[in-house]
Amino acid sequence: MRINAKYMIYHDLIGFHAYVRPKLKSSKQEFSDVGIIIDETKNMLITDNNGTRKKFIKKEHVFKIILPNDENINEGKELEVNGESIVGRPENRLRNLKKKKWLRK
Repeated sequence: MRINAKYMIYHDLIGFHAYVRPKLKSSKQEFSDVGIIIDETKNMLITDNNGTRKKFIKKEHVFKIILPNDENINEGKELEVNGESIVGRPENRLRNLKKKKWLRK
């Protein structure tokens, strides 16, 4: 399934491989591998990495999401997303996209 990177913040994030780093202005930390996103709530992403589940508050982190290629699922485009842009339920983010398109006409 191909997903346009432009519309990724409006898409459901469950099933994508993710990396995360804290969003501190003084911090230039590297992204750490957190595994696959298994659940998404309004304010949190829940990930699973080899049986270890972790929860991340969206507002406090920057996420790097891997968009898989058709040929190789493990490799693909890397999309860096500010956590504040994905706050909210996935179904409501999709509604916001439809409203924005409607208002542009």
